Amino acid sequence: MPDIGKMVSGFRVFKSTTFPEQQDIIRHFIDQGQKPTTMFISCVDLRIPPAMLFATNPGELYVVNNIGGLVPKYNSTGVHGITAAIEYAVTGLEVENIVVLGHAKCNSIKMMMSDEFDKTDGLSESMRTWLSIASEARDAVKAEMSESSIEEQQAACESESLVISLRNLMTYPYIAQRMEEDKLNIFGWHFNIEEGEIMAFDPDTGFFEPIS
Repeated sequence: MPDIGKMVSGFRVFKSTTFPEQQDIIRHFIDQGQKPTTMFISCVDLRIPPAMLFATNPGELYVVNNIGGLVPKYNSTGVHGITAAIEYAVTGLEVENIVVLGHAKCNSIKMMMSDEFDKTDGLSESMRTWLSIASEARDAVKAEMSESSIEEQQAACESESLVISLRNLMTYPYIAQRMEEDKLNIFGWHFNIEEGEIMAFDPDTGFFEPIS
């Protein structure tokens, strides 16, 4: 089991180097309790975790990963894990920000854009049900970019799926309420892992702009 062996070796390095260096910070977070200011909803195949991307200390972020980094509408059936996590972050931890973090070359979006999505014997029912959260984005891209390459369609679907997740967040009543009270902000960011750039969605213009 070489992969497990590599993780054990990695833990030994962590225990001998990183843990002693951050032990005071870790102890502080234990004593103070969990008080993250920002929730990240990201994809399981992001490859670089948000804590590394944004150089944060342990405990500063509340991170939830799922297939595609998608957000279902409020009261959606069969997706209680993600909705419970959002509710706890907003009403329990009272985070000040929610960031939906998409990324380039997303295998989940690639799966949704493939022909397998349309086949009854292609994807499993659970996978198709989950990816259907963003099926509106898929349908729009397929209709409007039928002459574009698969890569261009996928990139467009990544962005559009992110926008749908932002829109779905607004269906949560406690999110809408806290935003009206200026106690919560939501953001849609798309990370290009090849270029090391993040594009942020601007709801006023409807476009993605680089963050500085």
